[in-house]
Amino acid sequence: MSISIRGQVISTELDNGTSAMGQDVIIFRYPKENITSKSLIIVQPTERCVVVIMGQIAAELPPGSHNIQSPANPLSAFLSKFKYNQLPYDTVVYFISTTRHEVRLAGVSQTDDLVPLEYEVAVYFRVQNPSLLITNVQFGAQFFRDADLAAYISPIVDQEVSQVLNHVKLIEVFKKFGDITTAVTAGLKTFLSEIGIELISVRMIKLIPQDPELRRILQLRDLGIEIYDAVRLGLARLLAEKSDPASVNMALGIPYFPDLSTIVVSGAPYTTTGVMLGTQGGNTPGGQSSGGGTAPNPSLFQAAIKQVFGDVKTSGTKDDEQ
Repeated sequence: MSISIRGQVISTELDNGTSAMGQDVIIFRYPKENITSKSLIIVQPTERCVVVIMGQIAAELPPGSHNIQSPANPLSAFLSKFKYNQLPYDTVVYFISTTRHEVRLAGVSQTDDLVPLEYEVAVYFRVQNPSLLITNVQFGAQFFRDADLAAYISPIVDQEVSQVLNHVKLIEVFKKFGDITTAVTAGLKTFLSEIGIELISVRMIKLIPQDPELRRILQLRDLGIEIYDAVRLGLARLLAEKSDPASVNMALGIPYFPDLSTIVVSGAPYTTTGVMLGTQGGNTPGGQSSGGGTAPNPSLFQAAIKQVFGDVKTSGTKDDEQ
């Protein structure tokens, strides 16, 4: 793999004019086989270069061009100290990005009333101490990217978010955005400073219930609808998706009776909320004697339903057919 523009130049610039330091690259490890004693190291304005020789950090180079053979170069002093006439084969060159980076971390936590919540946090940072970062991260590939750092700090973010959410009720959780941001900032600032990274800011960008139905109910509540009405409207929507005719009644809060004529009441006179239903026989209003048997009068049954639930339009009864 050829990275340098010229054979003796060590740089992140590729042969086609692009850079190996992509937008999400934090550390780029230069291919070892292209490093020689006559190499010229070129560091871009948005980078720092760390040179490791025989397992030791020999130099941290600022932006600019650095000739290894120049007496003023930190590498020359290191080589002369160990009486090296040329660079050993075990020489590694790291390029570290000093620009601002953003990583987003998502996870699931729960409130005090055990409601699962999905969260997403945006973390903005930049490398402050390249040498410290090199000695504190482990990566086997040629690049160390934002996603690698996100996986590294994810447990810290999850712990700080959960410490706030686990003590808050669902109805108050959206008032705690500031507390969550403060907790995550405090936890990450110390952790990242230990590996040479400066934390710029933290933003909570998403905090929603994991259940989509609960999200819709909360949206209706925030529109000014009472919570019980919001739940009923949510159930009505589910019924409507199944083409259930009871969805209209659920939305209006009116009981649904698909066919009252199928309701059978037998035995002794039936009473509902103090209203006695008529029977066939005896001195019951509208009743007709037919021996000793008793059966409910449909018209009085409907009158009892009307007294309990109000004037409800029913279907499938004899009155509707007339």
